[in-house]
Amino acid sequence: MAEFGPDIVDQVVEVCKTGAGEAVEAFGRALDAEVKELSVDPPTTLDIKQLPEAFRGAGLVVLMKVGTSAALVLLPESSGILPSWYTAPDPTGQSKLTTLAQELGMILLPEEFMPEDFQAAAVKNLAGALGRGGVDDGSPLVWLTLALANGGEAQAALVWPAGKPEGVFGVGKAKASAAAPKPAASAAKKPVPVAPSPEFPKPAPQPAPRRSGRRGLPNYSRSLLRVEVPVIVTLAAKRQALSRVMELGPGSIIDFEKSCEEMLEMDVSGTHVAMGEAVKVGDKFGLRITSMLLPEERFHALKTRGNA
Repeated sequence: MAEFGPDIVDQVVEVCKTGAGEAVEAFGRALDAEVKELSVDPPTTLDIKQLPEAFRGAGLVVLMKVGTSAALVLLPESSGILPSWYTAPDPTGQSKLTTLAQELGMILLPEEFMPEDFQAAAVKNLAGALGRGGVDDGSPLVWLTLALANGGEAQAALVWPAGKPEGVFGVGKAKASAAAPKPAASAAKKPVPVAPSPEFPKPAPQPAPRRSGRRGLPNYSRSLLRVEVPVIVTLAAKRQALSRVMELGPGSIIDFEKSCEEMLEMDVSGTHVAMGEAVKVGDKFGLRITSMLLPEERFHALKTRGNA
């Protein structure tokens, strides 16, 4: 298998183009934004000093760890696509950012380089995050341009490999300073601890996915996870005689025994999987899932050796 380095740049670009539609949906869901499409520019090489001014300010970093290195997606705050809560997300917001990192790892990277860990958080300086993460000049750089519904554009950068992924959000720096020797205490005066420089709140560490999950599946099985399946929410149902159905026409009203306050059922490919309640999402209808249904258990009688 090829190493996670510059040699796979063509493969990464092809995967990004193939998954552009899925990436649009992932960005839209996580950032509460209306994204129309994503275009992938031809690959180039990184020169940190030549990065656009927007990448020298605050923004969001999506980290996708592969082995001992990582790929990074940088999205500047000045792009206008980031929500106001991204610097200090509540549990719901943090879940959205973590999900975005997980989805982008599956969409933008080849299957053989599925991330083992993922994280997304705000930083005060995107270029500084690259330096702390050990991304060298000359590393592959792919520009991703997001076309927004309001007519604007947001440019993101996909770079790899980051040889020091633990330092991207300043963790490595904190560890280094903690390990530094402390000055000897004076008998007359106690040492005064130096306050750390202000930073955006660091996200709570996320548990790494078990290897028995997606990464443990063979390639053909992981590809099945991209298959689209019908998701149906049933408001109500009833049985009627065929003669009554044939009498239906424009203006007919069918009354159901189900109350408006009862839970709605959600089916996936004809299988009942969840219950939820109707909600309004903007000017559209949505479903807030309140409970998941376990698959039906099936028991088979075991044959003894004598009956086999």
